[in-house]
Amino acid sequence: MSATRQPLKIVLTLGALLWASASFSNPLLPSQEEPNFFNVRICRDRQVLSALKTAAASTLRTKVIIAKGNGPDWSGYEPDDIHLEAVSLSLNKNEVFCSVTISAKGIIERIVYVVSTTSDSWVVRFGGTTGSELGGHKLFPRGPITVEPASAK
Repeated sequence: MSATRQPLKIVLTLGALLWASASFSNPLLPSQEEPNFFNVRICRDRQVLSALKTAAASTLRTKVIIAKGNGPDWSGYEPDDIHLEAVSLSLNKNEVFCSVTISAKGIIERIVYVVSTTSDSWVVRFGGTTGSELGGHKLFPRGPITVEPASAK
């Protein structure tokens, strides 16, 4: 019986991807080279990490370490600490769910952040108390916090 479900599962997955193809006309995310290809490079993009770090430091009003990187100009951060968790495609926007370890105020925690398209750019969202959807419960209990890239302002 499970052998007959596998082809159905493949057909449904392909159908969902084709249905979502209208979202491919959205703006590209940082480090995204093709509209229908999503990988961990989006999560590790320096603009994304910079926006995340700047917003976190501004919110917490203290020094913040992202991905165990403590050196100048992003030296020393560990790419293996940054993970692609999921991708969500829709007619309105594409979203990439990523996670990273963040350290501040003596607290080390793994947070989930979302990189998503807007009508003409992209934003990063993190924090909040609404379940574990966006993570960041110790350091960022209020939220979600949304930040636009510096070039979009």
